[in-house]
Amino acid sequence: MTSRTHFRLALVASAALLAAPALGAQSNLSTQGFGYSTGQFSSRAQGTDGAVAEMDPLSPVNPATISVLSSRILFFQLEPEYRSVTTAGGTDRTTTARYPNVFGAMPIAPNFVVGFGASTLLDRTATTIFNTTQLLSSGDSVPMSTTFRVDGAMDDLRLAAGWAPTKWLRLGLGAHEIVGHNLIALTESFADTETYKPFTQTRVLGFNGPALSGGLQLVSKWVSAAASMRQGGVLHMDASDTVLSAARVPNRYGGSIAFTGLPNSFFAVRTSHDDWSAMNGLGSNQVVGVDSWDTSVGADVAGPQIGEHIVSLRAGFRDRTLPFEAAGQKVKETSFSGGLGTGFAGGRVLADAALIHANRSAPTVGATEHAWTISIGISVQP
Repeated sequence: MTSRTHFRLALVASAALLAAPALGAQSNLSTQGFGYSTGQFSSRAQGTDGAVAEMDPLSPVNPATISVLSSRILFFQLEPEYRSVTTAGGTDRTTTARYPNVFGAMPIAPNFVVGFGASTLLDRTATTIFNTTQLLSSGDSVPMSTTFRVDGAMDDLRLAAGWAPTKWLRLGLGAHEIVGHNLIALTESFADTETYKPFTQTRVLGFNGPALSGGLQLVSKWVSAAASMRQGGVLHMDASDTVLSAARVPNRYGGSIAFTGLPNSFFAVRTSHDDWSAMNGLGSNQVVGVDSWDTSVGADVAGPQIGEHIVSLRAGFRDRTLPFEAAGQKVKETSFSGGLGTGFAGGRVLADAALIHANRSAPTVGATEHAWTISIGISVQP
């Protein structure tokens, strides 16, 4: 078979993966389409399941929040996920290592801060194996095993500026570039290894597109409120410098409100809306984006004091629809989280940790998915 035929098979295999009504071994509900949306939350925000994200300077959601940073800061986040998918054929378990957020910021004038960071917008790592029969020109046939693997992500590079003109008002703007790639690999192997040699073909698909964001935060002794939005530009998918298709970076808008009447404590509710359908047309017709709401409630409260440092205790609940359909059905996710955070080295090092348990399902799809995610974030003020 020619390489063009093989790549057609790769596209057919990807369509079969995205549209399969029953999810088999090593498949899943969460990374359909162009991938899983982590939410772009810091480890602190993950501890509240995203409820404080609109007010958290380490979460690349609302650029106005970085105006509260009084010194230079560097932040790094590690987030492994332990996932299990249960179907009629059994349970499959996989582990995905993610590094969803890297961020740095520096004050350049009184009450004016600039920051730059990279965060994961969509993450996709999946492998599917299925068996077929290859018909030959002679009329014979040979059993064939096909392995289809996708490894990649879309990342959000953001340059942000935050300004606090008064004690009760914070404003911010952000310029974004959505970049990333998907490595698509198709491997065909045959039962008759002496006559037929295995074949592997790979292709790298790249993504790029701009976006702008803005936000504000209102602060008082008892209540804090925040809102932000992102306006997406044209998003291209290319291979070897050849543009294959175009869509748009999804728009997003969201807001939150929190009770802050207790010292060092937040009781917050947040909701946001993502226009994932703007990405339709970027891939095959089987890749269907879903406009969705993402709602969280949570608390970040001052806990016990260890030495000179207060330990923050966190908990939250989240309900949302994932960005892409599975077998023509919307995928729902509910999750619970808990976490804690404290400081070291005279407050110059802050450590946050969170544990999130998520349940994912879709109507009429014979699969359920459960995941445990550990989020660890370290910020340093040099």
